[in-house]
Amino acid sequence: MSVPRRIGVLILVMVLAAVFSQCAQAQTAQPAPPAKPVEPAKPVAPPAKGTPLKLTGLTLTVPEGWVEEKVEPNPMGPKAVYRIPKFDATGEDGMVRITHYPNMKGKDKDDMNIDRWLGQVTKPDGQPLTRADAKITTTETGPVRLTVVDMSGSVKMTMRDTAKPNQRMIAAIVDHPQGPHFIVSAGPVASMEKWAAQIDAFLKSAKVE
Repeated sequence: MSVPRRIGVLILVMVLAAVFSQCAQAQTAQPAPPAKPVEPAKPVAPPAKGTPLKLTGLTLTVPEGWVEEKVEPNPMGPKAVYRIPKFDATGEDGMVRITHYPNMKGKDKDDMNIDRWLGQVTKPDGQPLTRADAKITTTETGPVRLTVVDMSGSVKMTMRDTAKPNQRMIAAIVDHPQGPHFIVSAGPVASMEKWAAQIDAFLKSAKVE
């Protein structure tokens, strides 16, 4: 075989080897993993709307539409009172009353206040509610410990008031380093059902100053 022919054959062998090598690599190559879908951004809850209420060591956001009532300074009296406007002419306003007794701190004092609130709500037969009749929840967010007592019946807003039938009371202990503050809201059952979300947002807006 002549030299040029041998060179031609060698070149052909090298070309075929390169082609076979590329084919083999293509067959053994793993397919690229599919692109991971981009997760949509999680919606961020909008900040609570309303007016800030600054108390001793605590700030809450008062929902829009609540009307602040004038209170006279008194160490034993309320620090703030709000009226939740009625929905219609035949309805009745709801009330929110906030007090501050820092010396009433601790589980024993919490239990005493819960029992007092239960005693301000009576069943149709005139008997006071028991803990089994009420919804009692406790949550902690940072330094704020929130205990909420939700109950319905004939309600006295305070011990001095006359009981009103078909009412609902949502009372809360907002404990914090300079607390606790006590927040009691009450009104007609049907109206309180509509106000409950606002009251819940108000309580959960508590921030330590």
